[in-house]
Amino acid sequence: MDRYPAPLAPRFEESGAVATPFTEWWAAVKCAFPKVPEEVARDWLHRHWSHSPFGWLPSSNYTFRRVEWASDRLSEMRSGWSDFSEDPSENVGHGRFLVEENLRQHRYELINYIVDNRTFPVTPIMLDNSDGHLGSVAGAHFDFPAAHILIEGHLRFNIASYLASVGRLNSVVPFWLMTRVNEAGVGDVC
Repeated sequence: MDRYPAPLAPRFEESGAVATPFTEWWAAVKCAFPKVPEEVARDWLHRHWSHSPFGWLPSSNYTFRRVEWASDRLSEMRSGWSDFSEDPSENVGHGRFLVEENLRQHRYELINYIVDNRTFPVTPIMLDNSDGHLGSVAGAHFDFPAAHILIEGHLRFNIASYLASVGRLNSVVPFWLMTRVNEAGVGDVC
């Protein structure tokens, strides 16, 4: 978020993995992200630092609220995995491939967790763009749809979309919902 300010970056290993433990990093930078819940900071900011296609979103312009989303409404959410298509078949098809044909047989932990528990191990993040406020972003190859948009958790979402399509997901699953607030200032850097 916030274009990943360089002074706030965690340290990285040569492999590109984050080296700074989350608790150490968050204690030093959380005042720069006052609206971001700790779980969102851990699983989106820290883990995906500089790798999220939505890293340009200004955190000060959004509130975050954990919600329960009906599984039969997953198909309403738009995902960059399928270029924000209204047709969920690409997401469902990829989820089916992961669950039924490929990685589950190799004991891929993420897939097994969602199949066995019928929910997510880590709560994905969606953004309410039903008012179309994102519109067309400079450099993007598309206009963002006026819909709920998946921000983080694309593999989890695809797996869940497939499982929901065959009745193997809980009737509701958790999401972090980002909702735009009136124009806000940029947070102070710690």
